[in-house]
Amino acid sequence: MLRSGKTPADIQAAQPQLRTPAHAEAESRRHRMLYATRAACASTCPSAMALPPDTATETAALTATLAEPSAEPAEVEYPEGHWIAQSTAHGVAVLQATAALGLHFRQRADVLVAMELMVYFEEGNRHAKLQPDVQVVLGVPGELPRSSYRVWEEGKAPDFVLEVASPSTERRDALLKAHEYARIGVREYWRLDPEGSLMSSPLERYEASGGVSGRPATELRGGRRRALRSAVLGLELRSARQSGATVLVFRDPATGHEFDGALAQAEERANAEAQRANAEAQRANAEAQRANVEAQRRRAAEERVRALEQQLRKFVAPSPPPDPKS
Repeated sequence: MLRSGKTPADIQAAQPQLRTPAHAEAESRRHRMLYATRAACASTCPSAMALPPDTATETAALTATLAEPSAEPAEVEYPEGHWIAQSTAHGVAVLQATAALGLHFRQRADVLVAMELMVYFEEGNRHAKLQPDVQVVLGVPGELPRSSYRVWEEGKAPDFVLEVASPSTERRDALLKAHEYARIGVREYWRLDPEGSLMSSPLERYEASGGVSGRPATELRGGRRRALRSAVLGLELRSARQSGATVLVFRDPATGHEFDGALAQAEERANAEAQRANAEAQRANAEAQRANVEAQRRRAAEERVRALEQQLRKFVAPSPPPDPKS
C-alpha cells in the first residue's frame, strides 16, 4: 500500500490506456452499429431521437443482442395463387376449358386438371413461380387436395399449360412465358385469344424439346383455320366464338366427338338426368316385382282354400231327403 492510500492497480487504472488499431476498429464498429440502430428507430419512432444517447449503455445492450445466437430460419411458405378474370370473355374461356378437360379426364385418377393453381419450381424460393390459367398433369393423383403445385414434391412439371391472353399479359405471355414453361419442363404451352383482337392467330401451340421452346404453330395459316393436335392430351383443339368470347373446342380423333366447356356441362347434366331416369325405372321395376309376388301369394292362398273345401265335402255325407210317408 502506498502512502497516498492507492494501490498499484488503482494507479494503473488511472493512467491513460494505449489505443491499439484493434481497439480503435472495435470501437468504431460499435459506434456504427449504434448509429444504425438509432437511425432505424428514428424512421419508425421519431420521438426516440429526442432521447439523449447513452453511448456506453446502448453500445453494451446492442453488443449483447448481436452476440445472441440468431433464430433458425423459418420454413419457406408457398402462398396459394389468386385469380381475377381480366374480362368476361377471359373468364368464360378459362372456366369452359377447365370444365371440358375435367369432364374428359373424369375417369382417370392419375390426371390433375387445375385452374389458376400456382406452380412453384424451385424449392426454398417462393418467388420462382408461375400461375397458368389451366394446367393438366399426367401421372399424379388427381384427387389429392393442393393449395399450390410444387414441382420438386410432385416429381414433374405440368404437361399441358393454357394461358388465356389479356391486354395486360399478352406481350409477356408471347415473349417470355413460352421459354419459362419450357425451361421448367412443360411439354406443351398453348395460348388462346378470348377477345379475338389480341393475337395474330386465335390459338397458338408451343412445343418444348430439351427445355427449349420451338416456334409456335398457329390455328390460322394462309387465311384458313385448322385444328391443332395436342400430343399430350391426345386431342385436337380449335377455337370457336360463343356468346362474345373465343373458347376452346376439343375433338377426340378416336371417336370424332367434339366438346367444350358448355357442351361438357350440358353432357354432364344429360348424364345426371339419365341416371335419375334410370333410378326411377329401377324403383318402378322393384314395385312391379313386389306386386307380382303379392299376387302370386294371393293365388296360392286361394288354391289352398279351394283344396280344403274339396276335402271337407268328401268327409261330410249329404243328409237323405225326408220320407213322404212318414
